[in-house]
Amino acid sequence: MPRPIDASEQYVPGLDGIRALAVTAVVGYHLGVAHLSGGLLGVGMFFTLSGYLITAILLRSWRKNGNLSLSTFWLRRARRLLPALGVVLFVVLLATALASPSSFGTRGGEALAAGFYVSNWTTILHGVSYFSLFRPPGPLDHLWSLAVEEQFYLVWPLLLLGLLHLFRGRMRAVVFSTLALAGVSFGLLAVFAHGTLDNTRAYEGTDTRAGGLLLGAVLAMVWNLSPRALRIATGAKVMLDAMGLCALAVIVWLITTTDQYSLSLYNGGILLLSLATMVLIAVVVHPASLMGKALGVLPLRWVGERSYAIYLWHLPVIAVFPTTMLKSVPVLRVLFLVAVIVGLSSLSWTFVENPIRRLGFRGAVQAATRFLSEARTPALRIGTSAALLSVVVASGVGAVEVMNVKTSTTTTTTETSVAAPMTTIRTPSAAVVAGRTSCRVVTYDGDSTSVSLISTDYLPNPADRINARLFAVGVQSFHNEISGAQSTTETWNGQPNAQQRIAARWASGVRGCWIFALGTNDSANLSFRNGPAAPRIDAMMRLVHGQPVMWLTVKTIIATSPYADVQMQKWNAGLLAACKRWPNMRIYDWRSEVQNSWYISDGIHFSSLGSQQRAKRIAGALTRAFPQGGASPKSCLVSSGIPG
Repeated sequence: MPRPIDASEQYVPGLDGIRALAVTAVVGYHLGVAHLSGGLLGVGMFFTLSGYLITAILLRSWRKNGNLSLSTFWLRRARRLLPALGVVLFVVLLATALASPSSFGTRGGEALAAGFYVSNWTTILHGVSYFSLFRPPGPLDHLWSLAVEEQFYLVWPLLLLGLLHLFRGRMRAVVFSTLALAGVSFGLLAVFAHGTLDNTRAYEGTDTRAGGLLLGAVLAMVWNLSPRALRIATGAKVMLDAMGLCALAVIVWLITTTDQYSLSLYNGGILLLSLATMVLIAVVVHPASLMGKALGVLPLRWVGERSYAIYLWHLPVIAVFPTTMLKSVPVLRVLFLVAVIVGLSSLSWTFVENPIRRLGFRGAVQAATRFLSEARTPALRIGTSAALLSVVVASGVGAVEVMNVKTSTTTTTTETSVAAPMTTIRTPSAAVVAGRTSCRVVTYDGDSTSVSLISTDYLPNPADRINARLFAVGVQSFHNEISGAQSTTETWNGQPNAQQRIAARWASGVRGCWIFALGTNDSANLSFRNGPAAPRIDAMMRLVHGQPVMWLTVKTIIATSPYADVQMQKWNAGLLAACKRWPNMRIYDWRSEVQNSWYISDGIHFSSLGSQQRAKRIAGALTRAFPQGGASPKSCLVSSGIPG
């Protein structure tokens, strides 16, 4: 932590080193740095370290004064946390007002929740997913962790005081009680987590994440070192540092081998991370530890001091810049963004955080006023003020570019949501596909990958949309069952799944041909269950009672996550196998025709050009699967017949 303002408190540089490692992991995760897929675990490291530090502060007061000095403790927390947060919230709201006034209400609500440190619960209660692949990061998404910590800072001192009085200062009883509470928290973490795409409730809940903080508190209770601890045998020193290295190795292993979808995180992974962080802290604070000295070197210490500001600023900065900027040179993109983040964080530490934590709110304002008034020239005063203001404002302008999208997207439970519209590519409509289909009535059931086919944002020309494309090849009636977050089996937010939709269409008397553009969400869901695709495909086929059906193969350009393309390939294999069981089934091999450049940045959904091509090619494939005046081809797999 930064050097204490109270000279009686000991400063341990190695703890800043741990903070530097943790914030590096988090920033790397949000920047998409290779091998940091589990970088979000850096937050768990912060939790355990925070639990240790605040409990150590409280217990020092207890031993010295017989009380926890709560008013002093909370005042110092306010001085440390509120000013920098206030600046970030101000900048984000200012940028919103300038760049996207229509989004100000939404962003204002998020800022209000962040200011009152309840972001985690508002996210959970509103069903917003922290793990959504299908929307760009919001500039305030990361503030849930500050909410968890602040809620802990408010409740834990009172609870600790109660335990100390209840057990009359007997620390062993307090330790066991705290361990029991931590056990309950980790138990809730496992209970609320499930094998799906979204575990926001488990990940962001105060009750489920308090365990890491409480284990840090336990360490502060049991690891109270005296100056004599320095005088230990050489063998003990070696063992001490070996334990630290092992703990660090476990942390690195977890960060590099897991990701946000790993159920193992909730069934013991976060507990293991917390325990490893406990060991690492215990080693670093020991005066005889070489590892403490290694982690306390100046570069790590410098980053650690500014880690709070780095954490605050990193996501607003990432949200500023379009994902396409410097996309072809990702290393340069990462370096540029890191430079901006570190620069803003350094300014925050120098001009906001450090002065206020040392001098208080009023003292810092008075010092700044004196500095400006005593500047030797008006130009220096004006330049200094203008520089600070311009840096703050410029850092936020554009931060809400992602707010300008016209479709708000969230993800809950197990499904994907509708992708936000990307920049429309206006190209002349292609010629009508040659050939006609025998299908006069078509029901199209598709998930979020098909939403752009009917979107005025993606396809402003009505002739480019899927219904017009189908009408052009002979279809006379089009029934739309396109909806984001669909799968054949799971439901999302109470909306019907694909089976329920098709059953309802059939019950209403709809007959004809059926196009099923499903499987993306099914593939992701099956990745958790490692189950076969056949039961899902067969269930859909039974609903149409032998009428013509054309399925689309699926593809993503993602290498990891439940939506990785390897999962899509398994679904496609299931489709091909189903053709042998269902003679009324044909498959349009969209996978073999789609080009990588037709995808948007999430690697799953399609751009305007991709959507235009997809609609045109689906219509072409239907003329081949079920041609007018002729029999369907014997081969189950068909193409669109469109080159390129």
